[in-house]
Amino acid sequence: MSIFILRYFNFLVKLIIIILLNKIYIEIYMEDINLRSKALYKEKFEKIRNLKVAIIGLGGVGSIIPISLVRSNVKSLLLIDKDKVELSNLNRQIGYDKNDINKYKGDVLKYKLSFLNDNLSINIKNEKIDENFDFNIFSSYDYIIDCIDDIKAKILLIKYSLKNNKKIISSLGMGKKYFPSKIEITTLNKTYNDRLAKKLRYELKKEEVDLKKVVVCFSSEITNENFDNNVIASSFFVPNSAGIMIASYLINDYLNIKE
Repeated sequence: MSIFILRYFNFLVKLIIIILLNKIYIEIYMEDINLRSKALYKEKFEKIRNLKVAIIGLGGVGSIIPISLVRSNVKSLLLIDKDKVELSNLNRQIGYDKNDINKYKGDVLKYKLSFLNDNLSINIKNEKIDENFDFNIFSSYDYIIDCIDDIKAKILLIKYSLKNNKKIISSLGMGKKYFPSKIEITTLNKTYNDRLAKKLRYELKKEEVDLKKVVVCFSSEITNENFDNNVIASSFFVPNSAGIMIASYLINDYLNIKE
């Protein structure tokens, strides 16, 4: 019996040592990952970990945003998208590869983000935004990022955000564009050359929404080419540039960093 107890005790000691070494390794690993970001943000860096962000739409613009935020020390995310990964997504949606086809986009991103940091709080909703959606889920989040194409869903998100004093950033039309340099972040009343923005302005005015309070990411690029309407004409560059700009804007706004 005494030999058994001794072996069990030795096993527990080894287990505790392994756990402690693993914890130390993770702390050193994360310290090394964050070294350059800490050098940039200085004392403000630790504040980022308290930020909670909801991202709706995990496609060309949306899939790069959680990746950017987690690499910037954001720990809490809500990812919403009803779609599964398709082969046609892979030319531009950076969060996915051929092994992810037919999997829900939110589930894939949550899994992949765990390899960057295993101390994350990520909630997933594989749902559509409509009148039946439970908008109360956003109550604990600081920012809402809208990266969906559905105009009705956009309006619902914007109206909810303004009514509940939530900061929202809406991405507008990034298809049929060539030049990332034409992307801007401004308020909806200042947009131009964007069909989705025009339609959104029209609908929100009918709802008596103040367009000056709606922050958007849009492209001012004019494309006169004729495209096949049966295919979403888009490449990697513009959508992902828009996503990075949105993530950067969010961090800078949260930390009150001005140009």
